[in-house]
Amino acid sequence: MNKKIGKLQIAILLSTVLPMLAMGCIIVTFAIRHYEGVFVDEVDRSLKAAANSVLVTYDELYPGDYVLQGEGSAFVSLYKGEKELTGEFDIIDRMKEETGMEVTLFYKDARILTTLRNEDGSRCVATGVNGAVYSAMEREDDALRFRADINGTDYYVCYIPLFNSDGTFIGMIGTGRKAKEVLAEINGSVFPMLIVTVLSMLVASIISIRYTTGIVSAVGDIKSFLQAVIGGKVDAVMNERTQKRNDEIGETGASVVKMRDVLRVMVEKDPLTLLYNRRYGTGRMKNVQASFLRTGQPFAMAIGDIDFFKKVNDTYGHDAGDEVLKFVAEELRKMMLGCGFAVRWGGEEFLLVFETADVNTARGKIESLLEKLRKSTISYGDYDINVTMTMGLVAGNADLDVNELIKRADAGLYYGKEHGRNQLVLCDLLTEEDLAAAAKKDAGTAAAKKEAAALMTAENDKEDAARNEDKNTSHEEEGDDIMKEFGLNPDGTPMKKPDVYSEGNYDTNELLMEELARSKERKTVVDVKAKKPFMKVGEKTEAESILASFSEQVVKNAEEGIIVPEEPGTTEDEQKKTKKKK
Repeated sequence: MNKKIGKLQIAILLSTVLPMLAMGCIIVTFAIRHYEGVFVDEVDRSLKAAANSVLVTYDELYPGDYVLQGEGSAFVSLYKGEKELTGEFDIIDRMKEETGMEVTLFYKDARILTTLRNEDGSRCVATGVNGAVYSAMEREDDALRFRADINGTDYYVCYIPLFNSDGTFIGMIGTGRKAKEVLAEINGSVFPMLIVTVLSMLVASIISIRYTTGIVSAVGDIKSFLQAVIGGKVDAVMNERTQKRNDEIGETGASVVKMRDVLRVMVEKDPLTLLYNRRYGTGRMKNVQASFLRTGQPFAMAIGDIDFFKKVNDTYGHDAGDEVLKFVAEELRKMMLGCGFAVRWGGEEFLLVFETADVNTARGKIESLLEKLRKSTISYGDYDINVTMTMGLVAGNADLDVNELIKRADAGLYYGKEHGRNQLVLCDLLTEEDLAAAAKKDAGTAAAKKEAAALMTAENDKEDAARNEDKNTSHEEEGDDIMKEFGLNPDGTPMKKPDVYSEGNYDTNELLMEELARSKERKTVVDVKAKKPFMKVGEKTEAESILASFSEQVVKNAEEGIIVPEEPGTTEDEQKKTKKKK
């Protein structure tokens, strides 16, 4: 813990210690009379705190119940979960070094572990506690405090009960301080008024510092926890002491942990089935194999999927399919409790990793699951749905990495699907040729699906390109027809005049001149585009660009005096005469 005093701690100390100084003169009057009682209470609290600390330490380090093995024989052993505690004195010895307190762990009324020693230096193990004390503890759920004689020495002691997970009282933890030492401290504190005042303020300051240190430490715990979560460590652990605080800081800590849990579910779990997702499952599988290589702990891996799941969706709908997935996932989760974990690998496919079980144990569990699924009915609305699963099981192998094990299990799964479904295939019992053939066929099926999708996409692209080409060609032809109709080349320049204008040319030019005249009356330019015979689609087409050029050319020809004849059939000479007259 960072021992530097922060701004928050300084502010709290100033708000508590200074007022206490003003109260010093009043406190000194009653200090001598009440000091002994206060001091003893403080001793009791520290003894209780030390006992609780030992209890929490054992629970955190060695989860499980207390069990005495060999009871009634010459040699007995006390276990906490899977850990044998007999002869393990490190925790209680360290507590004594730090606090100066004697610590004893009792199984029922017998000392199993203790820091108390006989005159010859041996530990006082296999000795009993006072019968009255033990009887009182059997009736209490909380700590009891005594002043008792232990091996001829007077002690202040505190006992807290030990319970197993089923609520059975199985013993207690005792802490104690020699009464002689406690009284020496009390007597040494009874000095003149000034000394009493100083000591009182010192105790008050210590209490304040301890309290404020706890607050600052809790805030620091929350800060560190948040930083870890922000850094992507969604399995970060909040200090238990902070979570158990009975104040707003404890509530804040609990809320932050809940936020972490929500984020962890979002990052690690599949939202539909609440199983681990593929990303998290892949990382955890690698840890399992690394542990296998390090410790030799056998493991097994299986891949399975729901038979004919597509038919479930097609027949009953996707909501029914979701209910089937959730039902199967819950069965898988319950099966894997205590032996591994389940992953939703994709769609209706699941991965099972048996962390603490060999392939034979895994086989038994999976076969029991498949039989249970065969007999199960999933109710959805008015429908009763029955499903089965096919699985491929492979044993952990030091020569194969995680990806190769998954491929091997997947090949077993495909082999099972090709040979009747609704079964468990032990990959290690198949020949390499069978596995290779299944894997090849599986890959071929996947490749065929991919190729079919690619061909469909290419065909769609080809049809789109053909439609676009037809559209562009149609626009170009329409544009050329319009230009020709109005006597212009595709580039917008005037077409060469024929010797004799056809009726069509005459009518067309006459139409243009009339439109031009009307435009001049309106003092506007002829908007030929408004008479275009096709629709604009998206960006400006080539035909529209040509029409824009055409509009400009019409106005330019009119301004330069290029006049069309008044009647059809006019000869070239008459045209020249008309031009000279003008």
